[in-house]
Amino acid sequence: MSGSEEIELATQPPAGLCGAVLPVGMATAVAMWTAGYIARLPFVEVSPVVLFFVLVAVLLMGGRFAASRHSNRIRAGIVCGAIAAILDLLVLGSFVIPEGQEVSTARMMTLAMSFLFFIAICITLAVLGAASRKAGSSTRDQGVELMTWTAFSATLVLVGIGGLVTSEEAGLAVPDWPDSFGGNMFLLPLSRMTGAIYYEHAHRLFGALVGLVTVSLAVYLWCSSSSRWLKALSAFAVVQVIVQGIFGGLRVTEVESTTVIDGTVSQWGESSLSLVLRVVHGVDGQFFLALLAVILTLAGSNWRTATGGCSDRYDRWGSVVLALLISTQLLLGALSRHISRDWVLWHLCGAFVVLAVVVFLGVRGGLPTKAPMRARIGILLVIATTVQVALGFATLAVTSGQVRIASSGVTETLLATTHQTLGAVILALAASLLCWTFRPVR
Repeated sequence: MSGSEEIELATQPPAGLCGAVLPVGMATAVAMWTAGYIARLPFVEVSPVVLFFVLVAVLLMGGRFAASRHSNRIRAGIVCGAIAAILDLLVLGSFVIPEGQEVSTARMMTLAMSFLFFIAICITLAVLGAASRKAGSSTRDQGVELMTWTAFSATLVLVGIGGLVTSEEAGLAVPDWPDSFGGNMFLLPLSRMTGAIYYEHAHRLFGALVGLVTVSLAVYLWCSSSSRWLKALSAFAVVQVIVQGIFGGLRVTEVESTTVIDGTVSQWGESSLSLVLRVVHGVDGQFFLALLAVILTLAGSNWRTATGGCSDRYDRWGSVVLALLISTQLLLGALSRHISRDWVLWHLCGAFVVLAVVVFLGVRGGLPTKAPMRARIGILLVIATTVQVALGFATLAVTSGQVRIASSGVTETLLATTHQTLGAVILALAASLLCWTFRPVR
């Protein structure tokens, strides 16, 4: 931590209980969801016992971190465990409701009792973690920064999950929306989440989590931040996450026909509108990540305390051109991934143009007059873009230049998904660079 950051934090009063611990509870829930999703992937299939201990460890660590953020460590552990448990309730119904049983009044009572027991267990584990370390304190700005990091990280995971759905051609594995096979999507039995159904349904559930995290971020910023920019951008993020969810749902409901045999979608006829929405939904998700990257940049301690540094018109125009080029690349990539390989040549040519602009801005960012954060972002962009070009050629070689119409192996799935997700990360870095090049000199 720099001297200016220490002075700034020393002048701020400690945050209240909710202000200090709410971001920790949200981060703990996101970590639990991410661990659970990875463990249940068809090509991973971690033992339930191993997953149980991983989730316990996450709750214990969440409690410890919560204790470091507030003077009353036990109360911090209680709040952290309660927040994580409440968000986890979105998936708990899948474990409690057996397949083939109706959700009767008696079953709902059992579900409610299971929820209460689960919340108590989560709170207990978080309190145990909190009791294992000394109490600490945190400021309002530290809470804002952690909350934005949590929203950004959750969205990045969701972008990767969406990439897996596309790579496995599982977007229509669940034929209806917002229901799942005619029932509440939060109560679809775990036993039905296999193969393509798991990819698609887990994507829906994680999308619901990101929606809640985004709304929580907006409320938190409106209550804790004094920045009008952060408040406005967080409100816009809520609108965009809602629109993104609607795009995803319409992509399913606007298909021409769907045939379900033995609880599994065997074939479908995709309409032109559904195909367009498939592209729009994928690209808009990457733009949403870039929006959160902007919020994260403006909420960061480096942004508040950085001094010096200057950006001339070459930097500013270069960062704008880079953002536009990367956006075009994402669209071309989506078109070649979903529509036709005729777009691949344009996509490859654009990749080298982007790489050239990134190297130019990266070299300029290393000049002595530039802000240190701008230089770091430039280096990350050079590394990420170089890896991205290599991944693009590897993905093209594995897919043999054909639009994917079905799952064809773990290697191809991971290559294509990593390539898509890294593209979203590069756009997020470009959005952050854009903020720094237009930042007023202090």
